[in-house]
Amino acid sequence: MKRFCLFLVFIVLGYSCIREQKADRFTIKGQFSNSSGEKVVLCEMDVKEVIALDSSNIGKDGKIDFSHQLDQAGFYLLMFPDGRRVILVMKRGENLLIKGDLRDPAGAFSLSGSVGSQLLESFFRATMKNKVRIDSLKRVLRNHEGSGDFLRFSMTADSMFFRISEDQKKSEKEFIDRNPQSLASLIVLNYSFGLKPVLTIEEDLSYYQKLTSLYRSYPNNKHVLFHLARVGLFLNNLKNSVN
Repeated sequence: MKRFCLFLVFIVLGYSCIREQKADRFTIKGQFSNSSGEKVVLCEMDVKEVIALDSSNIGKDGKIDFSHQLDQAGFYLLMFPDGRRVILVMKRGENLLIKGDLRDPAGAFSLSGSVGSQLLESFFRATMKNKVRIDSLKRVLRNHEGSGDFLRFSMTADSMFFRISEDQKKSEKEFIDRNPQSLASLIVLNYSFGLKPVLTIEEDLSYYQKLTSLYRSYPNNKHVLFHLARVGLFLNNLKNSVN
């Protein structure tokens, strides 16, 4: 009887350890059509650098599998050889499933199993429309460069660039307003069309301040702490310039 009880204890302890190990990590499973053994790289987006963590070739069945241990929620990146990048927000215990057609020129993937990653996927899907509009305008300008009507096209393009930028800014503010307690909002806040973010701390300070509330849910998160420090530094410099 004692042996049987000890056996049960070992089973329970072993099961608890397995559950704890799973809770300390996240998994990413991929299912891709039209693949030919492409190499996919999993990276962590640290505060100031991107760190390669693991890589794997897509199997003959189109599947790929990553597992990574982490101590806090963070930002990750899946890098594909054709240049596509998928930004993810992963938490402990999440199991992400990503599906897509590697020959799809639109480059769209569907995600499930990670709330933050799904929010970002939806944001980037909508943002792609504005990016296409920007790229189209740039092509038109290049085609008319040196022509007699370039000035007219340039003035029209500037007006359209401004409208697209304002539309993008509106969508980013709405995203943050809907998801002020999601780490995905930090990615959206820092999203850039060009050399600088669409939302800048100088012009959109209230949205930068709004996301300092993430500290309540993520008091030890390095991305949140970096954001707090940046906003604090800006406010301190602003105060000193006034004085």
